[in-house]
Amino acid sequence: MEVIPIKKLIIAEKPNVMREFVHALDSHAKSICYAKPYVYYYEGKDYIFAAANGHLFQAKNPEEISMNNKKWDAKKLDIPEIIPIKINKQYAQSFYCLKELVKRKDIDEIIVATDPDREGQLIWELIARNLKINVPVTRIWINEWTEASLIKAFHGRKDNKAYQNLADAGLARLQSDYLIGMTGTRVHTVCFGGYKNVINEGRVQSPTRYLVGTLEKTIMNFKPENYHIIQLQTGSDEAEAMTLLSHKLDTKESSGLLEVLPSYQYEILKDVHKVSKKGPKLYKTNDILMDANNKLGLSAEKTTEILQKLYQDYALTTYPRTEIQQISISASKEVMKIVNSLEGVGLVDEIIDEIKSKHMTFQKHLINFSEGEMPHEAITPTYEGNPKATLSKLSHDERNVYELIVRRFLQGFYPEAIIEETKVATVISYSEKDYTFSNSGKIIVEPSWMKVLGVPRDTYLPAITDRKTYPYVNSLLERKTTKPPSRFTEATLLNAMENAARYVEDSSSKTILKKSKGIGTGATRNEIIKNLYKSGFIIKKGKTIYPTDKLMQWMEILPESPLKSPQMTADLESQLSEVEKGTLSFHNFMNSVNNQLDELIKVALSSPKTSIVSSSIKTPSKDTHSLDSLGNCPICGKPMRENSKSFYCTGYKEGCKFSIWKEIKGKKISKRTAETLIHKGYTGKLKGFYSDKTGKDFEAKLKINKSTQKVEFDFDKR
Repeated sequence: MEVIPIKKLIIAEKPNVMREFVHALDSHAKSICYAKPYVYYYEGKDYIFAAANGHLFQAKNPEEISMNNKKWDAKKLDIPEIIPIKINKQYAQSFYCLKELVKRKDIDEIIVATDPDREGQLIWELIARNLKINVPVTRIWINEWTEASLIKAFHGRKDNKAYQNLADAGLARLQSDYLIGMTGTRVHTVCFGGYKNVINEGRVQSPTRYLVGTLEKTIMNFKPENYHIIQLQTGSDEAEAMTLLSHKLDTKESSGLLEVLPSYQYEILKDVHKVSKKGPKLYKTNDILMDANNKLGLSAEKTTEILQKLYQDYALTTYPRTEIQQISISASKEVMKIVNSLEGVGLVDEIIDEIKSKHMTFQKHLINFSEGEMPHEAITPTYEGNPKATLSKLSHDERNVYELIVRRFLQGFYPEAIIEETKVATVISYSEKDYTFSNSGKIIVEPSWMKVLGVPRDTYLPAITDRKTYPYVNSLLERKTTKPPSRFTEATLLNAMENAARYVEDSSSKTILKKSKGIGTGATRNEIIKNLYKSGFIIKKGKTIYPTDKLMQWMEILPESPLKSPQMTADLESQLSEVEKGTLSFHNFMNSVNNQLDELIKVALSSPKTSIVSSSIKTPSKDTHSLDSLGNCPICGKPMRENSKSFYCTGYKEGCKFSIWKEIKGKKISKRTAETLIHKGYTGKLKGFYSDKTGKDFEAKLKINKSTQKVEFDFDKR
């Protein structure tokens, strides 16, 4: 009787993951070519190591599923509840390799080693649907990309059935995104787009562009207001004067106060108290994307790419797609191994020396003490990544992102920072009204963890004795104008997506959005922003994100569509979490999605049929200026265009200096006003200009002086 050696088949998500398992479990396993040029598996004494190539299967296109879907109509797609899938032709040989290996009689267990998340579980679920499996299937949960961690995960594997709810949630997410995206895109293109003007929609990208569009409308409708602030200077216990600031004042108030302030003596109230401040929690995906954009100027796409390399190629950091900001109890017992691995690297040597010499311990607020398996832990350095040998291989940007992660982790050894906050104020009565002048300052008494992440500049105040009266020294008037909110950068848009609850008024909607942590996930938000660029809804100038005309017209045409509100994706994310927990069935989830589709179609059909401009009309040029022509220059005849500061003539390279500033004497000049000025050479009477000399508002017409090539005021009262 022939004795067949029994082996276990380990299926990783990607070939490089497969090779890491080979190195960890059987470095003598031999590489075997299944299909040239790239499909290999490894076979050793006890294990066979194989790999998928990410998503080997994908949902079929609507027209592949039914002939009824060939024509784009404003109606639901003809699709069954479980959407048929097809093999990704690019990686078909990888699947055929897995299919052959699963058939082998010497395999007694299949071990799934795809990424530890909803997507990773879905990848295996779709593969398994197309395999005939007759042996037990177990699952490895990988949190760190080190040899020790892979071995630990291997021995801690569980029955794959324990992750069925995760697989259901992955499939529910795939199908909801598919149906909402496909249906929304077809319906809106038919109703508002047309040939070569596709209106791309999506469960997350649509409400994200709504956030950008809503902010732009706020900016467009913003009406600046002039106001005054008085700086009052009094004596102090030092040679330096104390500066106190008023609240916003109108012209009449500021004029009256400036006259009487010199006649007062000022009793100053002083409030001093110390506060303790814990260090920030560890990095989750969204936080590192925002920090890299703010501190390093890196796009979300670039940082995502770097995070994957640090994790997968260099094994320097833990899994990068996480919503968790703590580490587990077991991981907390090994934090000193990470510290030791960083010693002498030349990255943070002084911090390492202090942690070790003072025997610091990891702060409890960074450790998850709850029982049960954490889906992912926070992003931290690993202790087997060997930074001494690897650091020199990193690019400049990779090293900087790695250092952000290292510092965020090491600050976790430091106790609370001690901050002394001082507030000073004085109140005077004038014209039957009380006016408060105040100031505040902070002194970092014990910087603690701030030494690792950067100590904020202290705002010092001169010494003051509480309730002591001080003489008047001086007063200054500051003329100010209210400013509209700033447009999004990638960092602030990522933050807005995560905190979408701020942008809805309904209290129940706010609760759902907070619970679901906004729209999208840390792992998907970068891709959403990338698609908005690609589909022509947003452009970037420097670090600032601007909506295109296509986006703004979309905002106007679909005033009530559920796709515009963050509420739709919040509801679905909340329900996906329930599917993952097993408290909501896949069938009931899909019923909810279909109700959303009914509403989407109803709104589109009842909206006025106004076409949305194609994105090809407005794209960023090489000099990042808008390509929308406002008419021809009244001086040289070249097209007029718009940038962030002005409406300018494109003939500037030939010497034309004509332009219209977007703000003249404190008044914002709208695009419509600029167009009128360009076409007619003058405007009607405009209000809201501000005179520095008189401190008062005034109104006037604007006109073009062709001899000076400038815009001037016209005070003709006729």
